[in-house]
Amino acid sequence: MEFIEVLNQYQHMQGFSNGNGYMYWSFTDTVVKTTMNGIVKCQVQIHGGHLGDIDYHDGKIYASYLKNSLPGHAWEDWTGFKIYVFNADDLHVEKIMNLDICDYYKSITCTPEDTRGFQGIDGVTIAPDPKTGEDRLFVACALYTGEKYSNQIILQFTLDGVYETEYHIPTGNTVFGIQNLDYDAENKEFWFTTYGPSQPYMPREMLFCISGDLSTILRKYNYSTPYGLDCLGKAGFYGSVHTRKAKKCGGIAYRCDESFFATPKSPQELVAMKLEAEALLED
Repeated sequence: MEFIEVLNQYQHMQGFSNGNGYMYWSFTDTVVKTTMNGIVKCQVQIHGGHLGDIDYHDGKIYASYLKNSLPGHAWEDWTGFKIYVFNADDLHVEKIMNLDICDYYKSITCTPEDTRGFQGIDGVTIAPDPKTGEDRLFVACALYTGEKYSNQIILQFTLDGVYETEYHIPTGNTVFGIQNLDYDAENKEFWFTTYGPSQPYMPREMLFCISGDLSTILRKYNYSTPYGLDCLGKAGFYGSVHTRKAKKCGGIAYRCDESFFATPKSPQELVAMKLEAEALLED
């Protein structure tokens, strides 16, 4: 297996995406660009909020962002929902787009008319509009825990952040909803991953493959890779492990094929596999 590792980050890994011969990583407050061997080329820090998943597209990095709560409020009482667009060369910020529809969903959360349980945003990917084939931005909603919030919600925007429509995926409620979202362009499928269940009504599966029109769950696995998921088409996937060493955070991307998802591996097992692979290279 192939492993790529990033170390010495202050907060935990949120997602990653490869493009143009580099790997791009999102941690809670930084975006990092590395070679495919994990050598850091540059990184930027973002203040005042919580970065989520990222996606590389056409020389840009799209990242979901939650603005911090007000003083005295719960940490997850986010005050803004945005997409940061970074230039992939040096990671300078090119654009910040506010997702107005998310402000509205936040305003009705926990009211009688609320059926989504909107809590925030996280997973993000660029993929074709199922109707027109034109590039669109797809953003996954984070959800509140509750059996009635049984659908994953994926929002569709233009690449300029104009809301167009939404899709409901009937997986059952999961902890904080979709963590990572990606599109497999070769097989024309969406993939997303969630955290593991915390309530009896939550699904045992944590990794889902969805049809390109976002209408049908094609396959699902009792396998979680919530800190990063990157589709490589026929070349497989990058899954993720978050690591913490001496109060410094890091992350590992490991390359695998779909058959790997049928046999769950713990983070400890994956780290051991990485160390074994490194020992073989040294020999």
